[in-house]
Amino acid sequence: MPFGQVPVLEVDGKKIHQSTAICRYLAKQVGLVGKDDWENLEIDAAVDTIHDLRA
Repeated sequence: MPFGQVPVLEVDGKKIHQSTAICRYLAKQVGLVGKDDWENLEIDAAVDTIHDLRA
């Protein structure tokens, strides 16, 4: 595990950690992303707000 952290996603022998990065990657893979750059920006802002509230 990179840096001993979980969760870890492994794709084609490559590993990545950080839950938000994993979620964004998986969302792109299954088409759960905004219809344009502005909508993606709004999604990212909402995710960042949730992270701020959890901190």
